Amino acid sequence: MARFLPEDFSPEKLNIAIEEVFPNCTEVFFIPTQAELEIAGKGTEKPSQHRKSIATFSGQDGVISITPIITLPTHPNYLSQKYDQIESINVDIDFGLAPDTKEEVINCLQFLPSGFVKDVRYGLGLTKDYRFIISAIEDQTDFNQIWIGQEKTGWDFNRDIFNLNVSDFDEMRRNCDRITRRARQAAQVTKTATIYNQLAYHLGNEQRTLPTDNDAISKMLRIKINDTDKQAAMSLVVEDKSTVKQTDPVTLTKLKNDIELVSLERLISSYEELLTKKTKEDTWQRLFNENPFILSLAFGYPAIKISDQASVGGKRLSGDGEKITDYLIKNGVTNNLALIEIKKPSSTLLNKTAYRGSVYCASTELTGSVTQVLDQCYQLQQNIASIKNNNRIYDIESYAIHCILIIGTMPSDEDERKSFEIYRRNSKNVQIITFDELLLKLKQLHGFLDDSSEGIITN
Repeated sequence: MARFLPEDFSPEKLNIAIEEVFPNCTEVFFIPTQAELEIAGKGTEKPSQHRKSIATFSGQDGVISITPIITLPTHPNYLSQKYDQIESINVDIDFGLAPDTKEEVINCLQFLPSGFVKDVRYGLGLTKDYRFIISAIEDQTDFNQIWIGQEKTGWDFNRDIFNLNVSDFDEMRRNCDRITRRARQAAQVTKTATIYNQLAYHLGNEQRTLPTDNDAISKMLRIKINDTDKQAAMSLVVEDKSTVKQTDPVTLTKLKNDIELVSLERLISSYEELLTKKTKEDTWQRLFNENPFILSLAFGYPAIKISDQASVGGKRLSGDGEKITDYLIKNGVTNNLALIEIKKPSSTLLNKTAYRGSVYCASTELTGSVTQVLDQCYQLQQNIASIKNNNRIYDIESYAIHCILIIGTMPSDEDERKSFEIYRRNSKNVQIITFDELLLKLKQLHGFLDDSSEGIITN
């Protein structure tokens, strides 16, 4: 076994104990010194009381399993686990025989990948520069074990662990290194300019501008900013009206189109992601609340939202326990009311088996939803006068209430699509639209805006 010992450190001084679990498998325990316990405010306790398992070496399986703990006596969580959620990290490594001595433990730890702390005295785990990898896993999973090896990155519910492919781990580590280097270079350039200008101010010399063409600065500026920073930047543009007024119309139009495109792209991405998940109705209601213009796409005319979760069977729109519609909307030109009922993309549109030949009947869920919307329409027509008076909303009319049902996704089978199309085209009083059709409308709108932005005249 190769020797990797620090020149100024003797293995005998290492406060660890080694025990054999089974042949070619040993477990290593960290035991604090009495002096360390005194520093930690635990001087009255015995070191043996705080014996902690920190690593297991299985030579026959080729796995090193480490349990990261805090070994700094001055830390308030001394001897506790290092991470909030992750308790152990397993690494596939062909290191040969399990260590039997302290020196061999030190040598075996050197086989851990780059990015790992390999000195027991400083607590095993990832080095501080790569703590973001642990944080990302903790933020997005509920597992308390990580396994770094050849398996594809993702969940492993059978073993109750999170697999992190070693190549993905190396790429994450290199990304952290690149960002750290760029940040240091950008900080050096910025510090140089800042201190120069501070002295130049006192000496009456000309100020230096920050060299944004510097490679380090430009790369840092290309890093994606979070939503809060984006909102702050937009607020600055909006608030500085004097600057905006002086901007030429072409630039303003281009800026407006770019903002609309970015917002629409994010919406489309969120919409597509939701379609792949098992969602509840209120999840989609929130999406439509945050992006009400989607509802205008469903109508094909200017729509103004009156209320969501509106009571249409009582005297007030905010009634509770009455006939509730997901959205009450009016035509922005005629003030005519419309109802929108939202179901789920997973809602079944047709019966699974054909009624006769290649004809499929509408499902109970679809026919029931249609009846539900029609009943809401009836209740709204019956109570329109009291609703207008009690809510002091007089610019609404119920000439011919438009009913819309958003439900399911378009069947993939040709015969099923035909049956569904025949059914909904003969549903005269309720317009039925699927979730994937709405997504297509969003994508068509994006394509239109994208083409329009390219067609702006610039001379």
